[in-house]
Amino acid sequence: MRLFVAAELPEVLLDALSETSALLRGQVRGRYVAPDSFHLTLAFLGEVPSSQVPDAAAALDEACAAWPPIPVTLGALGSFGRARGAVLWQGFASGADELGGLAGDVRECLAERGLAYDPLAFSPHVTLMRRADIASGVLPMPVVEKGIIETVTLFRSDLSGERPLYEPLHSVRLEAVDGTQDPWR
Repeated sequence: MRLFVAAELPEVLLDALSETSALLRGQVRGRYVAPDSFHLTLAFLGEVPSSQVPDAAAALDEACAAWPPIPVTLGALGSFGRARGAVLWQGFASGADELGGLAGDVRECLAERGLAYDPLAFSPHVTLMRRADIASGVLPMPVVEKGIIETVTLFRSDLSGERPLYEPLHSVRLEAVDGTQDPWR
């Protein structure tokens, strides 16, 4: 089965990303990601035998045990690849360092259990489009919003249909370790 670990996005960020996606639709041709598929990948494992799912879940439990909720702010648009056929994404203006630390912990705990993952450097972003034609260089200003990352999930990815389907297999809630309720302080 094809697996990845992602930080789930709160509704307020999903709404903002959906608004940005709608703005892009009027200006950029490409294949849009459905809003119910928006996520922030922390580690991509690829094909993994189903017998290793419990190991991946245990790695996620261990990696997230010391992490409180992470306040983030959506940031600028960016892209990977060529101007024609690019992956268009929205990054984070704040919280990127913490997200990088969490991704590092997840990856370390996966490796300790013998689970391989894509070794590309972590770049916190949410993919909005694939095969985007951004050759004009003109993109709208994205919707910027604050939110709090509170859940990390191991997902199974099914690519057999018209669009990817993501099935949650195991989730961990990030909990404040010092008892505070306000992660923005």
